[in-house]
Amino acid sequence: MSKNIIAVDPEVHLNKVREMFEEYDVHHLLVVSGGNLVGIISTHDLLNTYKEEGKIPDNMTAEEIMTANPLSIDMSDSIGLAADIILANKFHALPVLDGEELVGIITNHDLIKYAFK
Repeated sequence: MSKNIIAVDPEVHLNKVREMFEEYDVHHLLVVSGGNLVGIISTHDLLNTYKEEGKIPDNMTAEEIMTANPLSIDMSDSIGLAADIILANKFHALPVLDGEELVGIITNHDLIKYAFK
């Protein structure tokens, strides 16, 4: 899992979301409010919004396109469980919690690296 959490506030405008995807070269941003995980946004979510609108609307926020209350795993769960959840749900990323605290994110890339190290 990556412990380098890149998160946005639900009220952040989509132009800032786009900038963060480019700046950090990631495909998923976690959405956090008051220290709690409330959603996740993928580059695919942003692309779909762009396709529907023909541009990134200036007034839309992260909250409007995020997947709210995403599935997550606890840091004590096995890598096998993470892989099962990602595969069964066709996800590409899964937030990792320690109780209620967000501690990281595991992606399909992480699973591939783990399998071949």
